[in-house]
Amino acid sequence: MPSLVVEFSAREPERLARWWAEALGWRLDTREGIVVRPTGPGVPLRFLVSARAKTRKNGVHLDLRSGSHDDQNHIVERLFNAGARFADIDQSDDVPWVVMADPEGNELCVLEPRRVYAHTGPIAAIVVDCPDPRSQARSWAKATGMELAGERSGFASLRPPSNEGPFLEFLHSRTGPEGMLRVLAE
Repeated sequence: MPSLVVEFSAREPERLARWWAEALGWRLDTREGIVVRPTGPGVPLRFLVSARAKTRKNGVHLDLRSGSHDDQNHIVERLFNAGARFADIDQSDDVPWVVMADPEGNELCVLEPRRVYAHTGPIAAIVVDCPDPRSQARSWAKATGMELAGERSGFASLRPPSNEGPFLEFLHSRTGPEGMLRVLAE
């Protein structure tokens, strides 16, 4: 079965890859392209050169896992000190997660502790905006062998059969997964 890869288009791909490698505690591999590889559960992050700058919210983003509220605060502080910035994507003021952007403006969320993500590694979920989450989840489940973890109106989630590594989550949006990140099954 194919595995997932998250691909970033970046103006400075090696610089951004180094940032993500440090943020996640993973290793940078430049032998065949620029790839950040997990040191435990996770998916590879591949970085490609793009001359175009990010101009709007990405249709794909990463949710980072925290083990406690203190851990969530520590992660936010560490990312901020490393160059991440707080981001506003029209989230309400009372959400329990923190929305940030990496040095090239790619959105990410630092989640509050959630038991369901206990075995994911530092990336809890790869989140994809799409018009029909349930249909997308079923298609991706067939393509990847991932298992349906849950679905409700406007949301569907897949998890790896091993229960280790990030979930693949689909959220209802009028637009699809456009922008500077994309998720691939290879």
